[in-house]
Amino acid sequence: MITITNILDCETYLNQVDAVIFDLDDTLYSEKDYVRSGYAAVAQAFPQILHMADKLWNAFEQKLPAIDVVLEDAGISTPENKQKALQIYRNQKPVIDPYPGVHALLQRLRGEKKLGMITDGRPEGQWAKIESLNLQPYFQKIIVSDELGGVAFRKPNETAFCVMQKALSVPFEKMVYIGDNTRKDFIAPQKLGMQTIYFNNPDGLYTG
Repeated sequence: MITITNILDCETYLNQVDAVIFDLDDTLYSEKDYVRSGYAAVAQAFPQILHMADKLWNAFEQKLPAIDVVLEDAGISTPENKQKALQIYRNQKPVIDPYPGVHALLQRLRGEKKLGMITDGRPEGQWAKIESLNLQPYFQKIIVSDELGGVAFRKPNETAFCVMQKALSVPFEKMVYIGDNTRKDFIAPQKLGMQTIYFNNPDGLYTG
């Protein structure tokens, strides 16, 4: 497995592959930005809590259940308010941008390779990210693993990679998967014979 610390550096290692498959979160954009965007949306719905977005982020950084903690501290922790905040967060239209140079990288690669994306998460949230980042035009196949049959199909499940291989008609050994999470991203592709590139992202939430 190759390790890089800048997503743009992946281009150096793609000479021997015909298909490049990317992870999404913390690989093509900063998931921290998505979290901040969601907290800003939630804060707009609770104007009675001053500086709510900052309070949510502070709780998040302390690895606490941010929405629960902030609503509790404000004295309005009801099931209805929790559900309202959670739904706003999940259904947000995220204000996020790809990492610098990502669009140019994908533009170059799509003229030379087949491109795919495999990402885990709630479909509505993942597709909202993809739309906001304007990534769809670059990829021949995008798989949100939950759409294959639920959370059981998230990485390290092999199914998404097998579906991708059939869709792109490229042998596994000529495919590479690029991700940021060594705990789950590379188990399936390595087992299937794919090449792998680990983006050791200093900005990542779950790097490692």
